[in-house]
This record gives sequence, C-alpha cells and structure tokens, in this order.
Amino acid sequence: MQLRINLQWKVLLLVAGTITVILLASTYLHGLITKSLSEEYRYNNAIRQVVTVAKRTQAYNYSASPNDMVQEIQFLVNSRPDFNQIDVYQPMPDGERLVATTAPNAPRLPYLNEQSKDNEFGEMERPLPDVTTIEVERDGLRQWVITAAINQSGGRGYVSALVQKNSRTDFVNRLQFQHNVVLACASVVSIALLYLLFVIFFRRPAQDIASAMAQARTGDLSARAAVRRDDELGTIATGFNRMIDDIRSRNEERERLLSQVNSFNRELQLEVARATKELRTSNEALSETQQRLARSERLAAVGQIAASLAHEIGTPLNAISGHLRLLARNHPHDQDTQRRVEIINSQIDSVVKSVRSLLARTQRPRLELQPLELNALIRELLWLVQPTLEAHDISVRLNLDNDLPLIQGDRDSLLQLFLNLTNNSIDAMPKGGGLEITTRFDRAARSAELVFCDSGVGIEPSVIEHLFEPMWTTKEAGSGFGLAIAHEIAVEHGGKIEIVAEQNVGAAFRLTLPLNVAVSPALEVVTNVA
Repeated sequence: MQLRINLQWKVLLLVAGTITVILLASTYLHGLITKSLSEEYRYNNAIRQVVTVAKRTQAYNYSASPNDMVQEIQFLVNSRPDFNQIDVYQPMPDGERLVATTAPNAPRLPYLNEQSKDNEFGEMERPLPDVTTIEVERDGLRQWVITAAINQSGGRGYVSALVQKNSRTDFVNRLQFQHNVVLACASVVSIALLYLLFVIFFRRPAQDIASAMAQARTGDLSARAAVRRDDELGTIATGFNRMIDDIRSRNEERERLLSQVNSFNRELQLEVARATKELRTSNEALSETQQRLARSERLAAVGQIAASLAHEIGTPLNAISGHLRLLARNHPHDQDTQRRVEIINSQIDSVVKSVRSLLARTQRPRLELQPLELNALIRELLWLVQPTLEAHDISVRLNLDNDLPLIQGDRDSLLQLFLNLTNNSIDAMPKGGGLEITTRFDRAARSAELVFCDSGVGIEPSVIEHLFEPMWTTKEAGSGFGLAIAHEIAVEHGGKIEIVAEQNVGAAFRLTLPLNVAVSPALEVVTNVA
C-alpha cells in the first residue's frame, strides 16, 4: 500500500529534515570549535604553568633543596589533571642531572630547544622565548611535551612537562549538552510555529477549495470556495468560482441544445425504425426467395443432369441388354456363358437403379394436405426405423406434447423429412448413443415444434452454413440431398428447419410447422429413363 502524504506534511518534513541537518552540523562544528578553544586554552595555560615552575625554580633555587622542588611540582600535577609528568633537570659538566620528578618510574622527558628536530606530527612550536613544545603520542593518547629553560647564575637548567592534549572536562560536556538542548528546543518551536502557520494560512483555504471542488464533482454547480485572503490561494479560489459560473452557464446552454437534439433524434429514430422495419421485411422476403430460388435452380440443374444422364446411358444399356438376351438364347447349354450373362444383367440393373434413385431425389411431388397427428407420425417413424436403431445400439427417448393439435400436412413428405433427420443422427452415432425427439405446441405462434437431438459427434461451426445446400456433404458415402430435401419439405409446408447452435453434445435440429399451411410450390423435374 502506497503511503500518501499531503503537501503540508511534505513541507514540514522537509523543514524538519533541514533543521535536523543544521542541528547536527551545528553540534559537530560547535564540538570542533569548543574542542579547539579548549585545547588552545589548556595549551596556553600549560605553558604558563611550566614557565611559572621554571621561574620559581630560578627564583628560589630549588636545586639546592630537591624535596621542596618535588612538593612544588607534585602540587601542580595534583591540581591539574591534564599534567601527567614534570621533570626538572640541572645541567652538569658530565650532562643533565634530574633534580625532581613526579613520575620516578616513567621514561624521562626530552629537553627541547631551538636545535631540536620536529617529529612525524609536525607540531613543534616556540610560543615564548626559551619555551619549546612538541606533540607526541604515548599510551595511545596525544600529549604535549613542554620545555622551559631555567636561567640561573650557576648555569642553565630546564623544566619538561607531559600534558594531555585531549581532556574533556565536565564544563565542556555540560556546555555541549546545553548547546544541543537549546538547538533542539529551538527546532521544535520552529516546526510547531510553522505547522500553525500552515494550518492558518494554507490548510484551511486549501480545504475550502478542495471541498468546493468535491461538491462540484458531484454535479452541484452552486459550489463556492471561500476567499479568505488576497493571496495566491485567494486567487485560486476566485478563479475556481469564476470557472464554476462559466461551467454552469455553458451547462444550461448545453441542456437546451440537448433537449432540441433529443427531440430531433426521437423523430429521426421513429422514421428510421419505420423504414428499417419495412426494409427488414423486404430483405427477409428477398433473402428467402433468393435461397429458395438458388436451391430450386441447383435441384433443377441436378434433375436435368440426371435426366440427360439417364437418356444418354439408356440407349446403350438397352442395346447391351438385347445382345445379352440374344447371347443367352444362342448358348442355352453353356453354363459359363449363362453365368456371365446373369452377372452382366445384374450390374446393368444396378446402374439403372442408381439412375432412378438419383432421379427420384430430384423430383418433388405435389403436396396432398390432410389433417395429421404429429405425435402419431413420430411413432410411425420409430416403428419403421426400430430395426436400424437396434442394429446401431441407439436408444430413443420421446418427449411428446399431448396437447399438440392436428396440423395440415403431406404425410409422405413429412415422413421423408423425419427419416432424413433420423438417418443423419444414425450416421453421427456409429458406435451407438441416444436420440431424443421432442414435440411442443407454441400457442403464441400457433405452430408445432419438433426437435431431433442426438449424442453423436456434433457439427463443426464452419460447416453449419452449408448444411442445407444440395450435393454438399461431409460424409464419405453421402449424396448431399438429405438435409436439402428436408429443408425444401419444411419450406413447402410454410415452416423452417434450423440447427440448434447452443447444443453442448451432439447435434440438434429444430423443425417448426405452422398449423395453417400456406403451401409453397414444389420443384418438379420431369425425366424419363429408357
């Protein structure tokens, strides 16, 4: 989840961060300056103390009374925690002699003068005449070695002191703490004052503008933002109010125009709906006529081809048949000749039957309408195809509407239609399955509805538009006339046949027949087979 921070808190966080950085930088710089000043103060004070010891040694000749000298320098070390060691030397002919020290067991401090060389720290200084200092590191601490010369009438000596450089006193710590507390309090007060200023001068006017914008977003164009001050936010509030006034006036004008446009649209929609209805009716009639004409033309063409084929092959077949009879008559006792003649005759009869079957499929007799009980016709159909269904292991379930009234139809044509649909279902279930036949009375449309539903392989969506075309089939041994003839029979009875597209398993065909039949003219192809 993304954290959302408003402008007020962003500015406050920015200011608080800036003040925190300034506070940290100030604390760091204050510590450096305090440390530097403290070191400088202790450095100068240590030099003065060492010079004082040298002058007192020179004035009172402590070299003659070493015990007094030890007490003097020991008192200084005890009173100054930063003094770690003081050595007092007196020159002798054979070298320097240690007169007094505060650390007898510690390493001796060197004698520094103008000839002494600086060490790796590079901190050697000569702040006063006869005074030389250098910075060293002992026991992991940075310390000063301060040497002051002793000028006596009997010769020169020197005082060397080891003074701790980094020594934080309670005073410095308290000073640093108080400085930090003052800065932190000042930061808190500054942030609090800044917060109050934001609330008074920015937050409230911004909330007024945001509230007015939210009210306007809901559609209330009477929203107004309070103009509290003559500043940038006041300018924004004034501009928002003017924009709302412009939007309201334009909205009123738009509503007037929309009202006029809606009135024109309603009139135009009525005209378009009326014209569309007429055009749809004309298109449907034209489409139906074109489809019927196309099917009729295809069936007529097939009938003409079949008739021409029958005529063309009839004469040769008759000649062949005559010569076969003559051949059989000339060789009555030749069994092999008789057997071959019979085989040839049987094949000729097969050719003739095929031609006659083709002709029969292209001829549609005139309808002989009579009152029919559709449920009884379905039961008669099952009686005819029962052996075939049992041979293919197909079970049948009937859902017949007992309230179905009589219809006007041609018994033989409808029975042929039902046989074609049943044969299609049988072909779709070569390994067995189920066939469900349903009848229903549609009282609103005054029509009878039949549904043939099987559990076969189904129909591919890409071939649905070609199902009712003559001579079009997906079967290896099919002729392509079954569904085409079924469609023609349905149309001749004033009904329609269609495939149920929403079927999940297998295929389903829905046949709708009106109770009052307006008979369509059937296609007749007259042929003669010699």
